[in-house]
Amino acid sequence: MANLRPVNVSIRASDVPTFERVLGLVPDWMDVSPFDRDGLFRRLVSDPNLDLEGALVAWLGDEPVGFVLAVGRRVPLENAPDDSHRGYLTLLAVHPSHRREGVGRALVRAAEAFHVAQGRKEVWVSPYAPAYLWPGPELTRHADGVACLTAEGYQEVYRPISMEIDLRRAEEPGFVREARQRLASEGVGFAPLGAGCYLRTLEFAQRVFKGDWVRVVRETGSAILSGEASPSRLIVATADDGRVLGFSHYEGPRFGPIGVCPGQRGRKIGQVLMWETLHAQRSAGHATAWFLWSDDATANRLYDGAGFRTVRRFVLLKKTL
Repeated sequence: MANLRPVNVSIRASDVPTFERVLGLVPDWMDVSPFDRDGLFRRLVSDPNLDLEGALVAWLGDEPVGFVLAVGRRVPLENAPDDSHRGYLTLLAVHPSHRREGVGRALVRAAEAFHVAQGRKEVWVSPYAPAYLWPGPELTRHADGVACLTAEGYQEVYRPISMEIDLRRAEEPGFVREARQRLASEGVGFAPLGAGCYLRTLEFAQRVFKGDWVRVVRETGSAILSGEASPSRLIVATADDGRVLGFSHYEGPRFGPIGVCPGQRGRKIGQVLMWETLHAQRSAGHATAWFLWSDDATANRLYDGAGFRTVRRFVLLKKTL
């Protein structure tokens, strides 16, 4: 992608007032759905790794015309492999009137320089937690950003999909009802998280899954036990001996994560967990349920038959510095 009309922008790190001002402009510059302006702000400012030196603003005179957020791991993610060598770009937004002027590429290069100065060896766009936004830019809605990044040498790693289901019309398939009955006869139960299984569910997440899944169980479980969240936000599958076999989670209309012990897969535990959570979301008043990351194989195995439909396709990108 050539710079059609190069402009002379200056790139500067944010201070608090600048960060707050520019982050308020970002939803006018790019599609940030499914987040709204306040949701985007809350997610980013609560990140323990936020460093305003990596919150870089492109200025044309006195006007901000672009923004990139470069983040690296300063606080380790619980139970996850060390990724301190890796930097992330989690937001890249350019004012629509100043696209194809080299603003985005100047921001990307400045973000890379920030990561190099921090000793990082590679940059990913953008499977970052805990302030997770998207798997990467969306292929159609963020097409300009994808073109900018590939022009700067970023290479495609993977194409996750986002799916959605209309809970007002969703009907639990018969095979799920049959699976629930069969599993009950085999000693498998499904219930909202309670104090009696919180520690076992947390241990299960720590042993079977990594990173942000553990945080989700810890934070949601704490909110449930303190009475701040509905127990049905975390549905747990257990064996008759008390072993945790899997769990499913939701937050508002957002579905997931959902996971089953590898040795228990193929029994349709995941399908029952999913429908227990979808029923809970509908009971909580949500008209739709959606998630931001799956692959085509998982969609075919788990989600298509439930009535989920693919609504977005993202591209995860990587560059070695």
